Amino acid sequence: MLHELTGREAGLLYLLFPHLSGLDLDRVEDLDGRVKIVARTGSGPVACRDCGTLPARVHDRYRRCLQDLACGGRPVQVELEVRRLICDNPACPVATFAEQVKGLTARHQRRTAGLRSLLERVALALAGRAGSRLARVLGAVVSRFTLIRLVRAMPDVEIGQVTVLGVDDWAKRRGQSYASVLVDMDSHRIIDILPDREAGTFADWLRAHPGVQLICRDRAGGLCAGRPRGRARRPAGRRQVAHAG
Repeated sequence: MLHELTGREAGLLYLLFPHLSGLDLDRVEDLDGRVKIVARTGSGPVACRDCGTLPARVHDRYRRCLQDLACGGRPVQVELEVRRLICDNPACPVATFAEQVKGLTARHQRRTAGLRSLLERVALALAGRAGSRLARVLGAVVSRFTLIRLVRAMPDVEIGQVTVLGVDDWAKRRGQSYASVLVDMDSHRIIDILPDREAGTFADWLRAHPGVQLICRDRAGGLCAGRPRGRARRPAGRRQVAHAG
């Protein structure tokens, strides 16, 4: 069912979907269990994404189909008409580029920023299979592999200053391959994963992140061997080591 929007109805949609407030809404379609919103960008000036030259000339328009956050338990698709523009700066390496809508679109993405953020949180909390089941309930059909790719694509959190460090080994493949997990004991947050449980790898990490005052660890052989090596290269009393178990 196709429904052309009046001014008051468009205002209601802006209330329900505030991330669409900078767009011109044309119509809404009811497509048997999902909602399709057809919109287009305005005619305001757009700066080149590479050199910032303003304004860029319009080359043509094209349509993008974006999956958005569900509304009322129904999946929402935004069919968005955007401009492709030409940069007039002869020194700019970008010939043409597509405009992006802040808070809604990103390059090479088929999901809105809001939906991507939601799926990232689901993936971090539940990972693959369980996250995929929850996402389906929330109106977003994704595979467990997609959720894992989203997690891997997220930027690493800056470690910052760590004064109390927890370290322990864990099995990537029991009996064959092991790694080490590092935890900020003040915030109880995992800050890094080392590829193995060798003393040299741990000592290199400590040299790259000075300021650790206390290390909490178990009596594993590899990590214990790392402690004397670290002390040999640092002034006495630099760090204290607390044994667990």
